[in-house]
Amino acid sequence: MIKGFIFYQHGKIPFVINRYIMELFTDDSLLSDFINEYNFKKNYIIYGQCFFLGFQPQKITILVEHSIGSNCYLSCYLIDSITTENGYDTIGIQSPFLDDIFRYKYNYLDSARNGTNLTVSYEDVYKFPFQMDNKQYDLTYRIGHNGDVGLLEDFDKKGEVLITLTSGEVQECYSILIVLQRFAMFMFSRSDVTFKRVTLYNKGLVAGWFYCNLVSDKSASVYDVLFCEFDVMKYVPKILNNIALDSGNKITKSVPLGHLANTDSVFSPQRFIEQIMAFEYLFEKLEPQKAKNKRFPLKDELKSMFDLFPDILSKSGLSSADISEELKDIRVNIVHGYSYYYDFKTNFRIQYMIMMLDRLIQNMSLKWIGFSQNDIDKFIRHFI
Repeated sequence: MIKGFIFYQHGKIPFVINRYIMELFTDDSLLSDFINEYNFKKNYIIYGQCFFLGFQPQKITILVEHSIGSNCYLSCYLIDSITTENGYDTIGIQSPFLDDIFRYKYNYLDSARNGTNLTVSYEDVYKFPFQMDNKQYDLTYRIGHNGDVGLLEDFDKKGEVLITLTSGEVQECYSILIVLQRFAMFMFSRSDVTFKRVTLYNKGLVAGWFYCNLVSDKSASVYDVLFCEFDVMKYVPKILNNIALDSGNKITKSVPLGHLANTDSVFSPQRFIEQIMAFEYLFEKLEPQKAKNKRFPLKDELKSMFDLFPDILSKSGLSSADISEELKDIRVNIVHGYSYYYDFKTNFRIQYMIMMLDRLIQNMSLKWIGFSQNDIDKFIRHFI
């Protein structure tokens, strides 16, 4: 819980933030004026001060998703450090998921064996550019510690993804975090991806902290073995650049991710429909002429894609025509109300169909990103 006040007109309105809901309260007429101006308004920024660490006030910048009366539902907020004066030039993201992708443990051991003392100096393991919202950014993955900072260093830090900022505004920071979350979702084929800590820097020194519902101190990942021999520089730049094509709510250019499940929604009719939507989206990207042809139904679309990636069914004993027919029938049964939630929880055949469709969507996504068939095969081997 965070307490403070926002600046409004020529006064201050006290607030309490709990679970990214900010409640404003005061007997002053300022609150009535604020409600009249911002009631039901979306995506706006307000500024204030909060008491985050001790009794020293710190500047807070708040991005409000929408507000109803005296309650503001927040997208995110930034809290400046006490000494911050000149804004931010870099955002640093710590996450066990990103550490796995960028092979933190393997790179740390390799550097230590080569004689690098990572307790007193850091090492930039990967560097590459990417584009987002028509702006150029540079991503660096760094391991180790800054010995010059001493006790001010974050001793809990493992690896850290550092991205240069162009404006340093709260919306930019939020867009970057959304893109990195979607990138990690794609790499792990799951939707419940979180970050451990997000720090804002100015000339290498901590200048503030970023908070949103994607940041959790309980963030954990145990999939580092999958990335033991993963070629980061071959795959990550292309994938990240594709994900960053769409940093807003609408996906029009990048790969689809709405079909990805968390641990509670792997097998459900709702997720199956999301899979079909993702498949149709990718099919239109890869085969635009066939997608426009009304005489080319879903069953034929599925068959043509399974034929394009024969390794998916090589050990299943199913033909592309058989599995396409079954997937078409499952969709029909859902749409007409013949299949329900518990059918998916108990029918192992349907569950197998969902897993095969996941693999197909992943292959199609990699092809849309621009990888060759050989690159796709090597990528898939890391995760099966």
